[in-house]
Amino acid sequence: MLVPLRDCFQDLLVVPTCPICRSEITTRQQEPQPCKDCSKKLGLLKFGLRGIKPVQFHAAGWYRGQLRREILRQRLRKDLSVLRAMTRPLGLNLPTKAVLVPIPSWKTEKRANPLPILICRSLGRRTQNLLRRSRSTVGQHHLSRQQRLLNMKSAFVMHPDHKDWICKGSPTWVVDDILTTGATAREALETLKGRGVDVRGLICLGRTP
Repeated sequence: MLVPLRDCFQDLLVVPTCPICRSEITTRQQEPQPCKDCSKKLGLLKFGLRGIKPVQFHAAGWYRGQLRREILRQRLRKDLSVLRAMTRPLGLNLPTKAVLVPIPSWKTEKRANPLPILICRSLGRRTQNLLRRSRSTVGQHHLSRQQRLLNMKSAFVMHPDHKDWICKGSPTWVVDDILTTGATAREALETLKGRGVDVRGLICLGRTP
């Protein structure tokens, strides 16, 4: 009897706030999620953004405006509560037995993009570092689509620690922060498929318009 009463009082005392803008949220919620204003400003869609081109993907929204700025900000801030709120739509229909594979960076650990791994953590599913870079690649910001495809050709191999990794019955998704031409995602997906992994597509925060 005392425990339910204690929990009830705690619910009354703890005012939920938006993880992004820190404003109070009047509606009760069981997990971190952005307020309506932040969802609107960031362009976060209720069930995310899905598509099949250039690869099968599920994104939180379009990579533009406020969402673009927030993604770039989180590369530095690494705020897991914000990322949990942003990725909430991506986890709604994600099976609990799903396996997430973050796309590894070609940069050194200190300079690497932390978001693929943090996105995996925010989704709360099993994470496996199945991929490793087979060689260095150049930054792709100013490359054309064809140049990106050539740049990423054979850029991944299975990590030696998981060379014979097979997990039957566990659908697998590759995870990155942004999807643009799909050159990186396609190469990662093909590497996993070539090893017999049941890979379903890409999960990301933003899809470039």
